[in-house]
Amino acid sequence: MKIITGQAARGKNFFKRPVLINKLWRKIDSDSSIIISAPRRVGKTSLMRYLEDNPKDKYYVVYVITESVHNENKYYKEIVKAILNCDSIRKRDKVINSIKDLAKNIFKSVEEVGIDSVKFSKITEFDYYEKFIEIMRSIDLDGHKLIIMIDEFAQTIENIQQKEGAAAAVQLLQSNRALRQNSDINSKFQFIYTGSISLEGIARRMDASKFINDLDILKVTPLSEEEGKNLVNELLKGLYFTMDEDTIDHMLYEIKWLIPFYIQLAMDKILDICDEENLNAIYNNSVDIAIKRMIEENNKFSSWHERLKVYKNNDYKFIIEVLNIISITEAKVITYNEIYDLAVAYDLEQTYKELLNTLIDDGYINNDEEGKLYTFTSPILRMWWCKKIAN
Repeated sequence: MKIITGQAARGKNFFKRPVLINKLWRKIDSDSSIIISAPRRVGKTSLMRYLEDNPKDKYYVVYVITESVHNENKYYKEIVKAILNCDSIRKRDKVINSIKDLAKNIFKSVEEVGIDSVKFSKITEFDYYEKFIEIMRSIDLDGHKLIIMIDEFAQTIENIQQKEGAAAAVQLLQSNRALRQNSDINSKFQFIYTGSISLEGIARRMDASKFINDLDILKVTPLSEEEGKNLVNELLKGLYFTMDEDTIDHMLYEIKWLIPFYIQLAMDKILDICDEENLNAIYNNSVDIAIKRMIEENNKFSSWHERLKVYKNNDYKFIIEVLNIISITEAKVITYNEIYDLAVAYDLEQTYKELLNTLIDDGYINNDEEGKLYTFTSPILRMWWCKKIAN
């Protein structure tokens, strides 16, 4: 297993979590469309790509990322293109012939229909929502079901909201729900949505939760301590240095929020130290140096700050002050009463709870069982925030 700190982990580099994978397939087998819900960097995209690479029998799996999409028709165009060019579908003669016929009959003006791809004419534009429905009505999937995985769906909703307004963004939520509820075609496909920001939070802010309340939710949690140790040991198999059990325990304790990204990034920094100092065994002091170097990785964490710039005026000021207070106080917490006082100061008494819930949904902060104390979910992120943003 290689250290992966940027792209989604695939193939031998994907750390399997059998319980999570089985839970997802169980939800798929129940005919549900699904939200994979988790903060960023927990491994949602890697999980989706694993399903794409390892589909169960009687399923075709299509992965679509719509992060840069800014309008509804482009969104459906990306889905249609992915279906017509799906690798797993092209492996079956009966289905690829059905795809070819669909492309010729439904689109009329495709530039090329071949065994490897379907290319669209640059001249003619279609209503791709209607084309999707036509495809689903007509396609012969040879007894299979199509799983359409949409990565960064919430980001797409936010893109449309910023460019075309809230009504257009809500329209995309509505049209997706209409497809899921369309009894003429919904036996042939299911949607799986995920992304680096919370779809539930986006829908709540637009008062549009009713358009996603039919979706089943799979929550992806951080790794357990045992899973964290297993991941470290898998990574060590491909490296030339060793770490004893006490050192591994120390590293996981310092990371605390055990998501694959943080463990991989720590191991990457440790590898740098081994190269620089010609070490073949790692102990606690090298782990501590690696943790400090992680905090200097501005390009790995800056998106956490940049993401919040979608909020404007007092909303943004309130969020930043909450996070600053948590990061710089000795106790590393903020109380609910302090948060309320800030909300009053920024004239946000009616909306601050939604802002707070968004910070929780997106993985910035969490609270204790009584909901009175809030802290950063990740101590690594807290230390980075303190160093790079708060000071």
